[in-house]
Amino acid sequence: MRSLFVKKDRLSFYFIILLAVAACKKEGSVDDQNENLHAVQFKISGFTSESIVLKSSSPPIGTQSANPVSNYVEGYLYFWSFNNESLAPDIAYQTVKAPEIVSHGTSSYITGYKFEEYPPGKSLSIKAANEVLIKMPIQGAEQITQFAFDTGSSDTGPKDFEIYYSINEGEKYEVLQIENQFGNTKTSGAKQSYVYELSSKNIAATNLWFKIIPKAGDRGEEGSAYSESTGTWRFDNIRLVGMASSSGGGGAIDKLHYYLFHKTKPEVVVTGTIKYEEVSSLKLNLPEGKYSICFVSNTSNRDLILTSNPTLSNFYVGNHFSNSNADIFGYYGELEVDGETDHEVKLRRLFSQIKLEFTDASDLSVISKIRISQQHEPFFFAPFNSNMTNPILDQSDVEIIDDFQQNKQLVFNQFMGEQTLAVPIKYSISLLGTNGVLRTFQLQSTLKQNMQLVFRGNLLIDVDPIGTFQIQRDMDWSGQQEESF
Repeated sequence: MRSLFVKKDRLSFYFIILLAVAACKKEGSVDDQNENLHAVQFKISGFTSESIVLKSSSPPIGTQSANPVSNYVEGYLYFWSFNNESLAPDIAYQTVKAPEIVSHGTSSYITGYKFEEYPPGKSLSIKAANEVLIKMPIQGAEQITQFAFDTGSSDTGPKDFEIYYSINEGEKYEVLQIENQFGNTKTSGAKQSYVYELSSKNIAATNLWFKIIPKAGDRGEEGSAYSESTGTWRFDNIRLVGMASSSGGGGAIDKLHYYLFHKTKPEVVVTGTIKYEEVSSLKLNLPEGKYSICFVSNTSNRDLILTSNPTLSNFYVGNHFSNSNADIFGYYGELEVDGETDHEVKLRRLFSQIKLEFTDASDLSVISKIRISQQHEPFFFAPFNSNMTNPILDQSDVEIIDDFQQNKQLVFNQFMGEQTLAVPIKYSISLLGTNGVLRTFQLQSTLKQNMQLVFRGNLLIDVDPIGTFQIQRDMDWSGQQEESF
């Protein structure tokens, strides 16, 4: 409900209460007969039902929509290291339907290739294959951006291949690339890496299939002849990169809060909360003057931590750390009202995204729950008072229950407020099994607002208390950063 408070004396107090009642009856109106009131139409953007690219470009300003944008993560939708000698992927963004790797050859597991923090471990070796199909369910993925893998072959194996893709389960295939000649044909099993950019393909489907057909290729002057029946073909580090929602499409709460503080009349404070479907019609009748204004949107399962009686100097916004899927966007600026006008409000992220990727070759099914505790001071957003003492007393934890053997990653949001310079962050990670705590260690790095931070490493190893996760930061959400552990 919108409210206008003017605290001069008892008479004006009761008068303004009557005005507030009138405002409730007629949206955005305080006193239609008061010539000093002017209509301000707020044009709010920054959340949309269209896709938002987080990694390759800054978030575009979207059209007004009744639905906030989901928290889309660009990363591995699927990743196979084969280090467990299994066709099950290390990372799968969904578990409703399992992906498949199919061939008519004979499969085994042999020495693999190192990739980032994943050890060489094992790779999938296929003998006498005339084609290899990789079938991946992609329903719910917002965008498919890249497909890549490492490969190699025996002396009599293929040294070239054709690759196609299908979005209708093999009824029709489109060419991805016809010639993929190996660079090193002299060394048996030498690593050959291939990356295919898919953003321009605009792939949208329930399933995405890749068909890879081996060819003899250029084998060099002293190379062995190609034998389809005896040659072996090795695959490792198969990965599909794209964007999918990490927050399940929003939460029970979809609110936009607004705060307008009159700069020369501190007793005039206009506040309100509206639903997303009302955003396009937000119009307020305001007294003349200059205002400091702030808008904050919250899509999550829990209300924000807000000042109970806001003024320009004591206003702040916070979030419970346990509200880890919260998508919180904000805007603050100046507004001058001297007549009817429009004002553009461009919301931007007040959070960063933390992602843990596990490179363990060992079985992670012994882990039933992961608890994450915030060791740094809680962050808060106080746009009009840079010297405010931290008002947040939150000691909640993030607890994630999942099949970590099947899906070797987790994602949560860290509310940052406005942090344009990198600040230290630190987390205590506890791995819990059926009999209690399996391991506790710490992760730390630096972070600022609107970043993606990736910690990558093994969970079930004995390391020092600080851990040895690899850290990656993505600055385009304003970027990405990686750390190892």
